[in-house]
Amino acid sequence: MQDMENEKHVVRAVENVSVVFIATILFFWFIIWPDIFGEQIGSYPAQRLANGTLMPLNRTIYQVNPLMQTIVYWMPGIYETPYKLVNCAVRNKENWIGYYPDGSGTVEMRKGRIVTDDPNDIQVGRCHWWLLHFGIL
Repeated sequence: MQDMENEKHVVRAVENVSVVFIATILFFWFIIWPDIFGEQIGSYPAQRLANGTLMPLNRTIYQVNPLMQTIVYWMPGIYETPYKLVNCAVRNKENWIGYYPDGSGTVEMRKGRIVTDDPNDIQVGRCHWWLLHFGIL
């Protein structure tokens, strides 16, 4: 009789360990993992031409890591080799600034949009950019 009671305690302990293990994995997956490992955000630029139409420019993907204060970027289909911005200040994936390693300029994102000085260079949404890219719009 006492052996059966001991078995029940062992089974309950194993069930509790399983629940704690699953809870820990979920905590790391949803809370810790995104802060430790970077998040990607895309930039979909277009240029307003003289006749008012939009021409899509090369899209850029940024891998942003707020914890490490790093930004890695590449242009899919143009140059796949990732490059790293230097002296970055990162608040989150949508608000940051970084400098090109050769000193040629800065890249700044505010509220998920790349900031530019040229009023003809604008940021469009991902779907809008793809429609422009394929000549549908």
